[in-house]
Order: sequence, then C-alpha cells, then structure tokens
Amino acid sequence: MKKDSRLTRAKLETLSSAELLEIADEYGIDAPDDLNRQFIIGDLLELAGELEDSEKKKEKETIVLSDGEEEEININVLPESYNETKINVILRNPVSLFVWWDLNEWAEKKIRSEKASLRLVVYFFDSLEDEKPEDMFDIQLSMEDREKYVIIPGSKKIARVDLISESLGKSDDILAHSEKIVLPKGGEIMASKPGEKLHVSKIMELSGAADLLRRHYNIYRQSFY
Repeated sequence: MKKDSRLTRAKLETLSSAELLEIADEYGIDAPDDLNRQFIIGDLLELAGELEDSEKKKEKETIVLSDGEEEEININVLPESYNETKINVILRNPVSLFVWWDLNEWAEKKIRSEKASLRLVVYFFDSLEDEKPEDMFDIQLSMEDREKYVIIPGSKKIARVDLISESLGKSDDILAHSEKIVLPKGGEIMASKPGEKLHVSKIMELSGAADLLRRHYNIYRQSFY
C-alpha cells in the first residue's frame, strides 16, 4: 500500500486490522499483531500530522530582511517580479518574436516620478558583428506592460530589442537590451502577399508555406502595409 500523509480517521476506520498493520509497517511503526486497532489508528494519525507539518515547512523559506526582521516566503510560488531590470527575446515562430521584460523597484519609481514613458525599440542588423542597425522601429508601452509579440518584417537577419525610458526634455535612457537573435531565413516569405507566386524550395512548399502565408495575412494584415 502506498504511503499517504493525508490519512484520516474516517479512512483508516474502513480498513481491516491486517491493512492497518501493513500501513504501520510501511511507515516504520512497530505494532504487534494483537495491538488494539484504535492504538494503531492513533499512531498513524499522529505520524500523518507530523508528515503534513514537515511538507508545509519544506514549502516555506525564511529570509532575513535588511532591518534584521525575518520574513517567511513560499518557495514553491513564482514571484511576479524578481526585482531586476531585464529584457529577453525568443522566436515565437518564423515571423514573430516574443519579448518580455521586468523593472526593478528603483527604476519603476524613477520612471513614475519623472512621468516618463516606456517603449521598445526593435533593431535589425545585417550580421552579429554589426553595431549600427540597418533598420528599426518603436513600440509604445504602458507601465503595466510586461510582454509583447512583435511581427518581423520580411528579409531581416538579426534582431535586438531595447527597453527605453523617455522623459520630456531629457535624453532617452536605455534601461535594458536583449541579446541579438538570429532570424530564420524563411521569414522573407511572409513579406509576400497571398496570390503572389512564392519562389520557395520544394521542402518549404511541402511544409505548407502558402497556407501559413494566408493565415499570417488574415491575422497580421497590418504587417503587409
């Protein structure tokens, strides 16, 4: 019988004495065969309570704050923020990027106090070594935004995304920038319009490039203008 820390009296009362002894043996409880079943149930319930308390303690971790106070946190729950200013980019598919970012408390307070605005700047490069982009565009953000999907224009090779704060009368502040990411060569197909003849390899044709283009056009029609 499988160990279970969620043993209840109602559940144990339904078991035979032989089954209770089997469970007691699995948990390392030394119970003679002639021991009253109520004593066995009592020992099992006591042990189950200890196991439950132990599991709860494993889910908590105590941290010491700067002022010397202790705070208990749940280590099994992911925080909404890791209190760092950072931006990341991954390919969602051959024609779009997924960008997500975070702001530390100091940066967010500074932006709000200066009534600054946030934006993403998407840069495109011809190679990983290039420092000067060959193209770029902006995406305006709200302070509550933490992620965006970005459509990739056709024929682009390398992309990088910066998170920028701008205040009236001040120069732009680059808060964070992503690593450069290599874009798939098949992306230029999405610059075509439905109905145009696609000059693609046989493998791309068999993969359903034309159907992908139609669906891409229907969903992201603005990227063709």
